[in-house]
Amino acid sequence: MADRFAISFHETFSLSRPSLAPILENAKRKGALNRQFFVETSLGTNYQKAMPRYAFRSGLLDKRNHLTVFGRYAADFDPTLDKPATQWLLHYHLAAPHGPTAFWHHLVRKRFLPGNTFTTDDLTADLTGFLSDTAGKAPAPRSIRSTVTIFTGTYLKMDGLRQIGLLEESGSNTYRVPAANSPPLWSVGYALAEYWHAHYGERLTINLDDLTQGDFAAVFLLGEEGLTQLLIQLKQEGMLDLYRIARPYQVVLLQPSLEYALQKMYQM
Repeated sequence: MADRFAISFHETFSLSRPSLAPILENAKRKGALNRQFFVETSLGTNYQKAMPRYAFRSGLLDKRNHLTVFGRYAADFDPTLDKPATQWLLHYHLAAPHGPTAFWHHLVRKRFLPGNTFTTDDLTADLTGFLSDTAGKAPAPRSIRSTVTIFTGTYLKMDGLRQIGLLEESGSNTYRVPAANSPPLWSVGYALAEYWHAHYGERLTINLDDLTQGDFAAVFLLGEEGLTQLLIQLKQEGMLDLYRIARPYQVVLLQPSLEYALQKMYQM
């Protein structure tokens, strides 16, 4: 099992969608990512280490290098990972609070607020403090700086997640979170089902505030009103129900299947 507090998985490379694509193709063709992939691929040695780890941490592969449900649908319907909805889910899995990359969630939760600006030094201090508090010690400053670079690079590079517009440069070593783009409806639908399963298991009903005022909304850079509007749309689509007569308002998940949302997302 991957160490949730490890930061060296990236081998100094940001996430690269063109490098994840052959991993998806190999895992689809072979049933799981296998050793032959590393013989056939043109990826360099460190890339061969980093990109499968990204595939796992971004929700495409499971711990045994098999395609996840999301990975299987992406391989079938978006093998180049170009669609915005797919890229939002790569971001979601990297930043999910229960995911395998704890520091990613911490940095997104703290800094990715629409209109917020911050610097490389801010992220370095955030990451150092987070690892000191949660893992008991922080890695060497060089490793911290490298991780900050790959984190920002993932959202700034065109072969990463720049298309979904979560981060932009506003000066030397300074970044700005632009006004939030509303994520595609069914990427939120899939993420809701995945988040619900991870945090609430088989529960049928939860408080609306648990979603709109907590980690789930924050990962999508949504305020209470923005997420509520998307949930209303998902209600209209039959995925959930909302009870807003008296507080605490309730959400009922009617369609907990990840495949249900993915079929809608890829318009099957």
